[in-house]
Parts: sequence; C-alpha cells; structure tokens
Amino acid sequence: MTRRLVACLLNISEGRSKETLEAIAMSALRVNDRADPDSGCRASVLNIFSDHEYNRSSMTITATVEHIGEAVVHACTSAYQLIDMSRHEGGHPRLGSVDLVPFHPLSPGVTLQECGDIAIDVAHKLASTVKGSASFLFGHADRPLCRPLAQRRREVGWFSTGCPFEELSQDIGEKPSSRYGITAIGAMPYMMVINVTIDTQDLKFGQQIVKSIRGRTPGGLPGVQAMAFTHQGQVEIACNIMSIPHEEQSSTSSRIPGTEERENLYRYGEGVYTPPSVVERRIQELAAEEGVRTVGTTVVGFTPHGACQLAEQALSTGQAMHWKTRTQVTM
Repeated sequence: MTRRLVACLLNISEGRSKETLEAIAMSALRVNDRADPDSGCRASVLNIFSDHEYNRSSMTITATVEHIGEAVVHACTSAYQLIDMSRHEGGHPRLGSVDLVPFHPLSPGVTLQECGDIAIDVAHKLASTVKGSASFLFGHADRPLCRPLAQRRREVGWFSTGCPFEELSQDIGEKPSSRYGITAIGAMPYMMVINVTIDTQDLKFGQQIVKSIRGRTPGGLPGVQAMAFTHQGQVEIACNIMSIPHEEQSSTSSRIPGTEERENLYRYGEGVYTPPSVVERRIQELAAEEGVRTVGTTVVGFTPHGACQLAEQALSTGQAMHWKTRTQVTM
C-alpha cells in the first residue's frame, strides 16, 4: 500500500553543535519506537543542512499523514529544551529557537487542508507541552486568511533586527519570551531552497540582485523569494522557490525564462516551480553585468519529487537515520 507522505522542513536556530542537531533529529524518530519493524519505519530524517556562520540548520523530516505531527512535536520539544534564544548569535534572521515549522504534502492526494490541520494541532500541542513557547500561523494553517509565510514574517518582524520578543504577537501559546522566541508554524506547497554566493563584499549590490529576481518584482522569477546576506567575507543570495498557485500559472508562466523549453519548467502535482538552475543562471547574469562572478551554489534538500521518492524508500526500508549518509554542513 502506498504511503500518504508529508514533509516538514524544520528550521532551528542552531548550526554549530553536531551533538545538539543529532539529539533533535533522534527525538523526531521516537515515533518509530512503536512501529512494526517488518513494515519499515514511521518517520525518517532525510537530511540535515547546517551553516556555522548563520548558526542555523534545517532538517527534512518525513512521515505519513498519521505520524508526521508526533515526530515534529518530539523534535521541536527537544529543540526548545536545547536552544536558548537569549544566548543565540548568528547572521541569519530568526525569531525562535524553533524558527520555522512548515508542513508540505508530498504524496498525490495529500491536501494542504490536511497539512494545515496537522500544523494547527502541532502548534497547540507545543503550547501545552512547552510552557512559555509561542507560535504564529501561516499558509493553510492561518484560517480563514491563509496568509503566506513572507507576509506573516513581515507582520511579526522576522526581517527586523533587535525587535524585543515581548512586543511580538502570537496566535497560539503564551506571550513570546527571550528564552524561546516565537515559532512560525503552517502548511504550504513544497518549497525548494537555493543559495548562490557572489564574489563581492558589496551587500547593496547583492540586494539589487535580490530585488531583480524576486517573484513580486515585475520581470522577476515567479515564486522566488530572496534575501542577501554577508557570508564568509562574500555575499550570499538565499532563495526560497515557492510553488506557483494553479490559478496564477497562466498569468505568470510567460515570465519564466525559457518556458519554450520543457526542461526549464519544474512541475510537481498541480504546482509549477522556477527550477534552481534558472535561478542560478539569472543571478550569474546579473552579477556578470557588474563584473562579479559567482563562486558557489548550494541546493538545500531536494526537489518535491525527489523528496517523495526518497521518503518512500527510506520508510519502506527502515532508514530512519537517512541523514547519516546525506548530512550537508557549510562551515
């Protein structure tokens, strides 16, 4: 029987302690303690991506619809216990020990409504389990508005610096504190991530590139959200590639570079994505206009199709600790 799979690309404010990251990942796998070993496993951590300078990590947790919530609650509870936001330092925006908890449908037939239900349930369970924790909702967990992640982050001040936690507004849980901060929890189509480093220390130039490629900029790349950061003496263009909603495809597909070539569109289910290769190429072109070259590209995690295939394989064969063979670390 084919599993109905969901992924959570959990983002936490820790990128320097391997022991802490592995403890959090292993907590997610506690859901396997009651699994039938002859049927594989209930949850798997497919990968862990860490950045020392940002002091931030993301891990891809996959499980069935029935078990993803429990796995993520265990992981988040562990992260809250191990990461103190009042002592955190890093070069990446963040507001919480557990900063982002997005649920993504992987298998055909798993709906965003279901993932939204899971996200809301997780938010309430964390609020009751970890006293002092707080969350705000986004996407299909933010009902009835379904406000996207970027909008909700702007509304709570994620892109700002030095915002007192006590001034933030939560949807679920207690008033945000300096110990835990606030966590974004929600449901959305699968999100791909690509980071491209340009060989310059000019952050303003990086911000110009960001403005040019963002999906909300006329002539930008559909579904692309981007920010520029100083990183290891250079500038990194960090991009989230979001699925273009079905109702918007007809109006935006003409703006995707090379749409006449089938390989320049990435389709999964009802979604259409600007491929990472197109994002990388556009950044290279914009940088080259000012005589700047790109010096490195990292695709974090997987395509939605790749994540689904890998999750099915890992769960059916009992590879709960799949990250052991795929850990990515940028030091």
